[in-house]
Order: sequence, then C-alpha cells, then structure tokens
Amino acid sequence: MLACASTLLFVFAQNVAMLLAGRFLSGLGAGLLTGTAPAGLAELEPTGSQQRAARVATAANMGGLGLGPLVAGLFAQLAPAPTRLVFVVYLLFLLVALLLVGVLPETVKAPDHVLNLRPRVAVPPSTRTIFVEAAVTVVCVFALLGLFSALAPSFLRSTLHEPNLIVAGVVVFLLFGTASAAQVVLHTLTTRTARLAGRSLLLLALALIELGLGLSSLALFLAGTVIGGLGIGLAFMGSLAAINQVAPPEQRAAVVSAFFVAAYCGVSVPVVGVGLLAQGTNLLVASICLAAVIALLLLLTLAAVLWPVRRAALKVGNR
Repeated sequence: MLACASTLLFVFAQNVAMLLAGRFLSGLGAGLLTGTAPAGLAELEPTGSQQRAARVATAANMGGLGLGPLVAGLFAQLAPAPTRLVFVVYLLFLLVALLLVGVLPETVKAPDHVLNLRPRVAVPPSTRTIFVEAAVTVVCVFALLGLFSALAPSFLRSTLHEPNLIVAGVVVFLLFGTASAAQVVLHTLTTRTARLAGRSLLLLALALIELGLGLSSLALFLAGTVIGGLGIGLAFMGSLAAINQVAPPEQRAAVVSAFFVAAYCGVSVPVVGVGLLAQGTNLLVASICLAAVIALLLLLTLAAVLWPVRRAALKVGNR
C-alpha cells in the first residue's frame, strides 16, 4: 500500500516536496518488505533449506533493482512523458502484486491476533559474531550498488564518453542481473564458499572498475561490472543464508530487518560521502577513495572467515 501511495505521488508530482514525500513513503514500504519477505520465504521453505530461501530472496532483490534502471533508461530515451509513464506502468505491477500477496498464508502464528506495527530490529547474542561479519559485508555490497545506481550515468557520460541513457540502464542492469544469475548458476555452493568467493570477486571487481575509469576504458569497466555482479550475488546470498541459519525462528524477521538496515545504510551513506568529496576533488578521486574503504572492509571480513578459531555460531554459519 505504501508503494502504491508513493507511486501515485510520483505520477502527480508538481514540486520537489511531493517527490520527497514519494521517496519517503517508498522507503517505508521497502523497509517493511525487505525484512519480512526474506524471513517469510525462509519459513515457507518445506525442507528447511535456508540457503534456497536466501537464494530466492537475493535473486528477487537484485533482479528487481536491476530491472528498475534498465526500464527507466528505456523510458527516458524512447518513451513519451518518461517521468510519469514509467510510474504508471509500475503502479499496474504493484496492484497485481498486492492481489497476489492477499492470498499468501501467514507463516508465523502469533499468540494473539492484535496487529503490532512496532518496528522489530534485533540481534540476539548468539548471532552477533555472524551478524557483524554479514552486516559489514552487506554494507560493502550495497555501497557498490549505490555507487552504480546513482553515478553510473555520470561515469559513462563524463569519464567514458557514453551519453546514451539506455546504455546507462544496461550497465546498471548488468551489475544487478549478473548478481541474480549467480544465485541460479552457483546455488550449490556452501554458505561459507559463497561468502569467501563473493568477497574475493568483489575485490577484483573494484580494481577493474577503478582501472577502467582511470584509463577511460569501457571494456575494463564492463569487465569489472560483470565480475562485481558475480561477487555481489554470492556475497549477499551467503551472508543472508548465514543470518537465516543462526537466527532463532521467532526472531528471524527482526534479525533480517537489522541486516537490511545495514544494507540500506550502505546504499545511501557512502554515495552521499562520494558526492561531498567530489565537490572538493572530482568524481574519479572520490570513487577511488570509496573503493579503497570497501576493499579494506572486505579484507577484514575475509580475515574473520578464514581465522582458525571456531565458535559455535561460526560452525553454523560455515555450513
């Protein structure tokens, strides 16, 4: 409902205030959904395979985030009234989704049936070791996603000399689409292997992306984009699966919500920092600084996984 309300504001927006209100409602709707939907998938899983639930949730998240820029680029370049028509089409899809959600069963039976809208974000002591490692990883993942979503058109236009908006949409879709495809192709990897491989691929991708920007090489930039998509898909899938494995069933939605709070801090705060830094330097220097911070954090999480000390929580997360 919040997503429908925000989309209506985008369709009929006449000023910046209406756009900001639409963004606020859109964020509320996304926040409510991203915590409960993955938890619901995990609880609906008949075989108890939390990794499969995490794979579906990740593919849906990444696939949707990738389709948005791709469709927006097509509308912006080809369609009439692109700033409104794209939201009309999106609203139609939302209405269909709303009808489908209405027939889904409740996955957790509460002792009473009183609707409680109090936000639930929790990290139980038994999950903290895995949670911190997963949260740092997802901050890195979403920082890269935020950088691409916000600044890919600017990079393509100013640094790589490609002004076409469809190309910008395709590049962002390539990152998210590859991340989604990784869930399907590499779903047999263990949680630990996915976490390790994802972070290693992300480190390689950061190097290629920054090298491509520094040399104005679209080929290197695209290679880094594809490898980054693979790394994002594996790192996110492995981290979410680890969270699902250690979270108590009655607190799973709250723990997953805390995981996504970290993710959305990663997608928003670093991009703002890049923008502020770019004002005093330039966009390339700012992106290099962000890449260096992400690389350092990824190396720390790799060390945490490879460290020989084994705790009870780690044994669950490494399955």
